[in-house]
Amino acid sequence: MKRLLTLLTICTLTLTGCGTTARGGKKTVTSQTDPTYAAETELTYPEEGETFWNPDEPPTIDTEIDETFADPVSYDVRPAEWTDIQWTQYQCAYFTLEIPAGWQVEWTGNSEALGWQAYAGDGQMLGLSNTDHLTAAKSADISNLLGQSFYLENGTVEELFCKLYAPTTEYFTVLNSCVPANRDYLQSLRSDKAIWDYQSLYANFSENGIEGEGIYSAVIMEAPDLILTGGYNYAMWEINGVFTEYAPIGELVNWQPVLCRIAQSFTYTDYYWQEMMERLGTRVEPISTSDDTDPVMEAFEERMTEDEIIQAKRSDMIGEYERVYDNETGNIYRAYDGFLDDIGSDQTRYSAITDSQYAEGYVG
Repeated sequence: MKRLLTLLTICTLTLTGCGTTARGGKKTVTSQTDPTYAAETELTYPEEGETFWNPDEPPTIDTEIDETFADPVSYDVRPAEWTDIQWTQYQCAYFTLEIPAGWQVEWTGNSEALGWQAYAGDGQMLGLSNTDHLTAAKSADISNLLGQSFYLENGTVEELFCKLYAPTTEYFTVLNSCVPANRDYLQSLRSDKAIWDYQSLYANFSENGIEGEGIYSAVIMEAPDLILTGGYNYAMWEINGVFTEYAPIGELVNWQPVLCRIAQSFTYTDYYWQEMMERLGTRVEPISTSDDTDPVMEAFEERMTEDEIIQAKRSDMIGEYERVYDNETGNIYRAYDGFLDDIGSDQTRYSAITDSQYAEGYVG
């Protein structure tokens, strides 16, 4: 039975003479407050067994609930760039090198002094370089006289790289250093000069507003002062094995296996050795270069882990990422911020990484 509750309310407020009749009856009421109201209102009372809604007891409403659940979170794992490399061979007159497809190689010099660098295209701050021999004056006067771009007062490896990168970087900060394990071996190859400084550095820098990190190593030989006419010091530092590798900040740990493979693939050609023998007038036995860069990596391995963790967290925060551990594969991935919340707590495959795992990088 239809209940006209609204009309009952109107009746209570605006009509007089509203009475009651037996249940199921009808009562006709004419407005007494509005002369223009001529219509009759028919109030229908509840029939036997029915009751009006009691405002003190809200009615129970039977409603069919359409339970529509969200679709399960869909995701896929995309291999990181450093895990999906197509390798190619680079060769010039003096050396061969294995590099990722799309990378570029530049070199200069000859068998007397050879320098090369391999780097990613598209303007990425990613690559490595090696220069076998450099010289630097010990005084500014001689450096200017010889047209050198820098000179070294103390002859340290840190001073060398700070001077080399001062013109192109906003800052170059060494965070860690070590003496590579092959120092004694290198010294055994030189009976004429002592090693003055041999360091492998881990440093952060900023170039054109872009922050990066890298490993920098060199061997500087002793250079006794040579004071001649005019009081000038004509002594020169001999610098060997100048090696660098660099990547965007927080990504060097990810690219380390790739950069190491490039460095260890370096091989001199027969032409290089032939030219060297002709220049020296003696036979020179080719040497293996596959392990030359291993001691250099110690600087990165001995870097401050806490600093690497802070850098990785900072990078994720800026990019709105979070890192997750795949409990099935043992891999670490970088996901969008909120990924673990979206996939829910009832799954067991992915979990948040620990602080120490930030220093391990990620693969996808």
